[in-house]
Formats: sequence, C-alpha cells, structure tokens
Amino acid sequence: MPSGPRASLAILSFFHAIILGAAAAILPWAKLTPFAVLAGIVAIGHLTTAALALVGSERRLASWRLTSQASLVFIAYMAYAAIGSGLYCVALYEGVGFAILAAGIAAFLVAVLFTVPLAAWGLAATGGLFPKSRRRGVPNATHAALLVLLVAAFSAAEVGHSARGERRGSERDEDVDRAAFAALEGAAVTGRTGTLPQLFVTAPTTCDRSPRELEGVTAFVTLLRRLPGGKIGVQLSCVQRDDLEGALRAARERIEEDRVAGSALVDVVTRARALPDAGPLLGTVLVRPGIEGVCDGARCLTSWQLFGLDAFTEATAVAALSIEIGLTPEALRKHLGSPKTGFAGLDALTMRTYSVSATGEITPLRHLRGGKRPLEPATLDAAMRDAVAFASASQVSDGRFRYLVDPFNGKVRFDGFSIPRQAGTTLVLCEGASYGPRTKDVARKSLAFLASLEQRHDAASGIVFPKGAKRHAPLGNTALSEIAFLGCRGIVGHDFDATIRRSMAGLLSMQRADGAFEPAWDPQGGVPIQGKDALYAGGQAVLAMVLYEQQTDLEQPAGLREAIDRAMAYYAGPYWNMPIRDFFYLEENWHCLAARAALSSHRNDAYERFCVDYMTMKARFIEGADSGIDEDQIGAYGFGHLFPPHHAATSGYGEALASLIEVKRARGMDTAEDERRMAENLTYLLRHQWRADNCDVCTRNVRVVGGFSENVASPAIRIDFVQHAMSAYLTGGEALGLLPAREARRDGA
Repeated sequence: MPSGPRASLAILSFFHAIILGAAAAILPWAKLTPFAVLAGIVAIGHLTTAALALVGSERRLASWRLTSQASLVFIAYMAYAAIGSGLYCVALYEGVGFAILAAGIAAFLVAVLFTVPLAAWGLAATGGLFPKSRRRGVPNATHAALLVLLVAAFSAAEVGHSARGERRGSERDEDVDRAAFAALEGAAVTGRTGTLPQLFVTAPTTCDRSPRELEGVTAFVTLLRRLPGGKIGVQLSCVQRDDLEGALRAARERIEEDRVAGSALVDVVTRARALPDAGPLLGTVLVRPGIEGVCDGARCLTSWQLFGLDAFTEATAVAALSIEIGLTPEALRKHLGSPKTGFAGLDALTMRTYSVSATGEITPLRHLRGGKRPLEPATLDAAMRDAVAFASASQVSDGRFRYLVDPFNGKVRFDGFSIPRQAGTTLVLCEGASYGPRTKDVARKSLAFLASLEQRHDAASGIVFPKGAKRHAPLGNTALSEIAFLGCRGIVGHDFDATIRRSMAGLLSMQRADGAFEPAWDPQGGVPIQGKDALYAGGQAVLAMVLYEQQTDLEQPAGLREAIDRAMAYYAGPYWNMPIRDFFYLEENWHCLAARAALSSHRNDAYERFCVDYMTMKARFIEGADSGIDEDQIGAYGFGHLFPPHHAATSGYGEALASLIEVKRARGMDTAEDERRMAENLTYLLRHQWRADNCDVCTRNVRVVGGFSENVASPAIRIDFVQHAMSAYLTGGEALGLLPAREARRDGA
C-alpha cells in the first residue's frame, strides 16, 4: 500500500469526525437510528484515522481506506433514506410531495459534498477502487460498499413506488361522495334523545378478509345500538361487498337494523397499500393523519380511531417547540393488538368518512370535521360563545384552567402548567366578557389566583409558581399577568391595583439600559437575573407598559414613558439587526399586539415598521389555495402536508394579523391582502373547532365543545390553543367588521 499524507489527513479527518459525531448525537430525534449508527461509525473511523496520522503510524492508511468504504455505505443509506422518502411523499401527497423530494435531494447532495471527496481521495491514495494486489474475482470491501450503494438506489425507488398502493372502489372521491349520498341519505332513526354515549371505540374491528386483498370494497359502520341489559353502547363493524354500491347498501342496512339513537359513522375504503419496511425515518409521514386507517391483515383501525388514540405523537418530542410528532410501528401494533414488529406487513387504508345524523342528513367528514363554514357575524359569534363556554367550564376550584384535556377519554392533566397561558386566557375572557354569562366571575377568580402567586420585595414584585416557592420570577409570568390585571381592570374593577403597581415596578427593574429585559427577577434580593432574552416575553413586557400608561387613574411610575421608548427602540433596532432580518424572524406576535395597543397613546414609527416587516415574513408560511394543500388547511400557518399545522400557531398568526391591519390602517397603508388572509385564517379556525355538530365522538366527562385540539394529528386540547383562537376571533372579527369593537363588547358585558 503506498504512503500517504499525515498533517492534512489528520486535520481533515478530525474535522469530519467532529461534524459527523455531532450529527449522530444531535440530528436524530430517536436513539440508535440507522443514521445515528452509520454517522457514528464513520465519525469513529475518521477520529481513529486522525489519531494514527497524528502519530505517524502506517496503519493510518488502512484506517483511512476502511473509513472511506464506510463513508460509501453511509452515503448509500442517505440516498435510500432521503431520496426514497422524497419519492414516497411524491406518490403519497399532492402539491408538497415534490418540495419534500427536492429537500431530500438537497440534503443528500450536502452529505455527498461533505463526505465523498475525502472518501474518494482515501480510496485513490490507498490503492484505488480495486487494488492490483488482490486476486481477480475476489471481492473486497469496496466492492461491497459499491454494491450497497447500488442496492440503495433500487431500494429508494421501491420505497417511492410502494406509496402508490392499489386503488379500491371508485377512482375519484367525488364519485364515492355521490354514491354515499345516494345510498345513505334518509337513514333516520327515532329513538332515545338527551345525553347519549360518545361514538368512539378504541378496539380494532375484524373484517372477513384483508381490505387490501379483497377484490371489492370495504366499509366500516359505527353506531349506537342496544346492548344486553338494555343499555346503549357503541358498535363498530366491517362490511365487505363486491362493489361500492353494494358496500354502501350493506352499511345502510346495518344502520337501519341496529342503530337505536344518535348519529352513525360510515368509513369507505377507497385505496389500500402495503406499508414499506422503511425504518423510523418515514414514521412522521408514513400514514396520513385523519385520512388513513391501518390494518394488520383483516384487523383494522379507522382513520379517526388512530387520531383519537393519539397514535401520531409517539415518535419523538421537540421540547423547544412544544410539539410531538411521528408514528411508531411499536405503538401502532400495540393499538392493533399485533405481536409483530416493524411497519412491514401492515396496510394503510385511505378512507372517506360520512356522518349520518339521527334524522338522516349526510355530512362528509375530514379529520372528524365537516366542511367549510360561512364567515359571517352569526357564525363567528356562535363560535366565540362556544370557546368562552369551554374556557369558563375549564376552571377548577383554585382558579386555574384545566391545562390539558383529552377530548376522547376526558383525562385532565396539569403537566407543564403555564402562568402566561393562564393569564392569557384570563385576558381574552375579559376582552370577550359579553360572550358568556360567567366571564366576569371566572376572570376575577383567575386573577385572584394569579395575585396569590405574587412575591414582593419592598415596592416591587413578581409572579412565582407554585405559590411560595423560593424561585425566580420569570419575565413572562410577571409581564403577562400584569397584562391580564390591566386588561381586566375595566371589567372586574380596581381590586388588584396594588398588585398592578408592584408588578410594574418589578418589570421596570428588569429592563436593561439598552431597552431589553432580563429573563427573570429575584424576589429575595429584589434584583434582576441576568441572562439571554426570553422568547415571547419581551413583547409582553412592552404591551404591559403600554397598557399601564393608558390607565389615567393609576399613579404613573417614574420613567415609564422613557422605558417604553427604550424598549421600542431596542426591539425595532439592535434586537434583530443582522443580515437574516430580511428573511426570517422568531415569534414576535406580542410586539404587533403592543404596537396596536400603542396606536392611541404611544406610537413609534420604527416599532410599527418592525411589526410590518415581521408579518411580511410570516405571510410566506400561510397555506393558500394555490399551494396544493388540502382545502381544510387553507389559511393555516404551517409547512404543507408533511407536518400538520398547529391550531395555536395559526391562531397566534391571526391575532398578530389583526393587529397588523390596525397598524397599517393607522399608517395609511393598503390592507386588502391582509384582510383576505384574515378571512382565510378565521375560516380555518371555524372549520377546526370542536362544536356540538361534530363532537359525537367526544367524551361526556368534561366539556369539549368550543375547544381546539393541537392539530389534525394530535387530539389534546391545551388551554392556550383556545385562548389564542378566542383572541383571533375577537380581534380578527373586529378588523373585518364582523364582530363589535372592543369597547362595545365591554359595554355589553
């Protein structure tokens, strides 16, 4: 074997070891993925090569060659994973599939450019692809690596092809809808009224044959029937016939024979496909939430059962973004009662779901929601009343709101309870006080809870949870609680004025000389805790100061106006003064809310332009009718089909957009395009809210109507999902002239 370089090899190998080692440790969401293992092996190889080169060992060449061969295997996996995943999504998803493929190819090419040059040099410097010293016909490790690369290319194509599946029944959803209306409409029942059991089943149902192997059409029927002993319970059954019309006739017969009360659900299988043994990389997109069910042979779960079982949040959590995503084969097989492992052997079923009401009306459902609702005052008013009723009913004895509610099993959790979200909900209830009979009492009880968390030091204070804990008071806790106290003051009176004054003193003490805010305050020492800016909290602090300045009957703290000037100057200037400002911002919604609030008392041109620039960036992430997205996601803030848009993020965008419209109007700018987006945003929210006519599957243990699940893949309702939606309804409805102005709402409370 020829001699090779030392210093350059040591430097390059060490650099590659650091990068690939970090990628193995950081990039995969789950542990011991193929990517992590292969990247780790190559990183160890480079580290070994670097060490051997550094000491001048001749063994560095053998190590370099082995590492180069391992790099080819790693690139082969990247080709399979990235390109195969992209091809799979092209076949599975319309519109966004090619974008995902392009992203996969881009990721693969980056890996190639980073890995292959050093690997190619290593093979060339250590004897070439096929060393002459080896006997002819005897394969070596390079042959094996190249063979793996070739197999990976074919495997990637096969993964992409596997998404196409086999079509069952009609070729077009419109034909399935037409046949369903013709066969099911008028399948009425006259029976028990009043409170009925929820129409939800956790157990899978078994068909006579596997829907994918059946030369016919499969439908699932869910209804309320009389059980032994006279009680009413839920039954989910499978009917299979030679054609679509036959399956729908059988479904109607089952409804008319067995149903004793309430609505029924009919799920028609329109396509079946075998899931590929593609590993964990495709777990987030392998089955489409709310659209596809899954079978293990003839044992099946419908699309809405998978959603209700929270099957799409199993793979991993991204704590910084408060999201959980991904479908795992282990959880999926557990729900199906299957002892096997992996995705291979399971089938995905594309379904069309229909609700058959007790009086025989048919409603096509998607993600358990009906179609588009008209954006008009009456609809928005009713939606707001439902949301207020949900929040009011969520309050528990100590004044807190239920933090997390499962709409299917009724379980309530306070894990991760958040003071800013409690305060934000209280604020919006006061803003919408006229939409519920108990809002004043509910808001007052919540404010009393927040006030009980106040920890004082001389004339200043901060909000610390839990009560009495020897902890620092985070900026967001104090700032958003202060906003709630100030925003509710016109509704509940002046009982909390002393807390308002002390909290403002605490906030002002947290402001730095440049106008920004420290992330926390120490109640024991009465001093701010130095650190990095806290996400969201800076805008909340500015809004709190603006609202305080507007209270003409409260004693104004010394230097408040100057403090607002410094804060606005900082956030409009040095806070985001970097080249990326032209392309991207973090979550700055609260600054837009503060700029809107300041229009009547403390305008700042640069601060208003900061809001305009920020919202111009966010508009790029809004799903439009021309983006190839599903109709029920138009108006959402998201990233296409791949990751379901989060309702809270969409609502938060709506809040900020309503503020932007008011800011632009005050600046004499055109708002036509913003108003169009606002209408789409509200239409999206109206479509995805739980309400009486789409909640047959909901638990009866706690109120669900009026709430919002996290997204179409995660059923959990968190109180801030509802908070932000209420705020978007109120401010967006006001901006479009669909709801009364804020002052009129308060006067009517």
